[in-house]
Amino acid sequence: MHFLGLSGMPRRIPDYPDAYVGWNALSAFGSYISVVGICCFFVVVTITLSSGNQNKCAPSPWALERNSTTLWEWMVQSPPTFHTFGELPTIKETKSYVK
Repeated sequence: MHFLGLSGMPRRIPDYPDAYVGWNALSAFGSYISVVGICCFFVVVTITLSSGNQNKCAPSPWALERNSTTLWEWMVQSPPTFHTFGELPTIKETKSYVK
């Protein structure tokens, strides 16, 4: 629509000259893409809001289970100094998403 205006297409008329057909078709195609994107957004919002409590997140984003602790293991220097921990932190294996 920007280039249509720069080319001198008059506004708010139902019949426009044939010289503007290409840019007008491109503008219409772009508006269809915008409508599809907005519809996808509302579908995602609807699915998210209707999922209920079945997909709750852990209280801590770093938690692998409900009773895990904080990110303390990641805040110390590497390698940790002697006597940083009272006991060694356990390493929990997670699923590998790399194929």
